[in-house]
Amino acid sequence: MSTNYSTTNQSYKHLSEAERGEIEAYLSVGLKPAEIARRLGRNRSTITREINRGSITQVKKVNGQKVYYQHYYTDATHNRYRLAREASYYLKLDWVSDDFLREFTEVMRVKLRIHSVDTFVHTYRLQHVDAVVPSTKTLYNYIHQGLLEIKVIDLPRAVRIRKKFTKHPSTKKHLGKSIEERPEEINNRSRFGDWEIDSVLGGKTIGEPSILTLVERQTRYAVTKKLVEKKAEFVNQAVLECMKLYPIKSITADNGNEFSSLSKIEGLDVYFAHAYSSYERGTNENFNGLLREFIPKGCSLKELNQNLLEDYTKAINERPRRIHGYQSAKKLFELTQTA
Repeated sequence: MSTNYSTTNQSYKHLSEAERGEIEAYLSVGLKPAEIARRLGRNRSTITREINRGSITQVKKVNGQKVYYQHYYTDATHNRYRLAREASYYLKLDWVSDDFLREFTEVMRVKLRIHSVDTFVHTYRLQHVDAVVPSTKTLYNYIHQGLLEIKVIDLPRAVRIRKKFTKHPSTKKHLGKSIEERPEEINNRSRFGDWEIDSVLGGKTIGEPSILTLVERQTRYAVTKKLVEKKAEFVNQAVLECMKLYPIKSITADNGNEFSSLSKIEGLDVYFAHAYSSYERGTNENFNGLLREFIPKGCSLKELNQNLLEDYTKAINERPRRIHGYQSAKKLFELTQTA
């Protein structure tokens, strides 16, 4: 007989009404919690806690004497569980500070939004230590259940349509040094001044402008430039301008034609990711996703000016990041630059 009650490979789920009925039946024939757990495929602690929570003290007379005992009732236990589940989100929401909910709504609807849901929760909690502030996960639950003014559609990154993965054939196209040759100090982000580069497109028309994005790997600080066209000559010109303003020791790019001349820039190490491997430039891809909050796919970039683009970039750079202990990329970049 197996006595393995490990739940290492099991996902947690609540006991069902049927399982509670089985517990009552098993108890009535004298089975112990350990055996009930084995038969239900549950952890013994789960069954023990359920019995303790659902047992009601009863009294009966035995030989003229009052005898008290515990009895587990399925109906009463499951009804209490159901009512608690139905009311939990609403009750918890009643406890949340009205000021928190009002400020959360305002911050999430700002055009140049700095905070994500997570960073707002963290920042508000630090600034209002006595307020009742829900966790990030709970706040997302409220949003998905439609309990707040903020809806899922107000959070662009929460409603992205994921593309179906398609396996692409390998390519022999090489524009320069492979990412496999990149030094470990770049790979582990221990060195400041190593960047990732990419192009962000608007409409798919001939002569449509593009946006060049560069992100520093260690601090996640980003720089953006609007290009007249997605061509190598404009990319190189923009990179040279950036090199005069920022410490750029290396750049990691994809194999797009617009990056075909990057290796010709003197004093710059350039590495190219494998084809169809955007995850190798994950820092840059993440920034592009944040930028899409302000510049949705398909929107023409012809009316976008550099000043507005810089405002968008500034908002992202000033956003607190959980990966940085809720410091902003801008703050870390400035601290590292002056160190």
